[in-house]
Amino acid sequence: MIFEGTQMKKIFILILIITSNLFAQEGRLIPNPIRNIPRWVRTEFSVRHLDDNYTVSYQLYPYYLRADFNGDSRRDVAIQIVEKKSGKTGFAIFHTKKPQALTIPISIIGAGTSLTRIGDDFKWVNFWNVTSRKQMFDKKSLPVFDEDVISIGKRDSTNGYIYWDGKKYSWQRNKEQLN
Repeated sequence: MIFEGTQMKKIFILILIITSNLFAQEGRLIPNPIRNIPRWVRTEFSVRHLDDNYTVSYQLYPYYLRADFNGDSRRDVAIQIVEKKSGKTGFAIFHTKKPQALTIPISIIGAGTSLTRIGDDFKWVNFWNVTSRKQMFDKKSLPVFDEDVISIGKRDSTNGYIYWDGKKYSWQRNKEQLN
């Protein structure tokens, strides 16, 4: 079978269209969730060598929480992490550095580090958010907090609050849930 010049051009164009459609997705970038975490937190995570023992997890949405968790009137950031050795899940809270401080205080909650009565693995958590002080004052069955808290839980099951007690982070189960 011999093809004429115009037939050959048509076949070539058809092949070109088919192959370009097949590989059209190849050039697109996959969104990288680490870019959603503030740069100063990513930098501190690396500089402090937390990446030697932990990986950042993106199981919860939003990927990070930002609020004043320790009551110093500065906005802190919490991210979800997984301890590499054990596979245990938890959180790292990066406190905003004070102007005169040399380092940024970081608290590890879970991920192999026990938090009072709740344990050292938060794999069961499937939602988290910030509960502001104003919301806490509206709930009469909960203690009064001086700072924002991290509300965590498993849908239709255990939920509560991670809060700063003035010296360290603690856990308070949601008492409304017990009624």
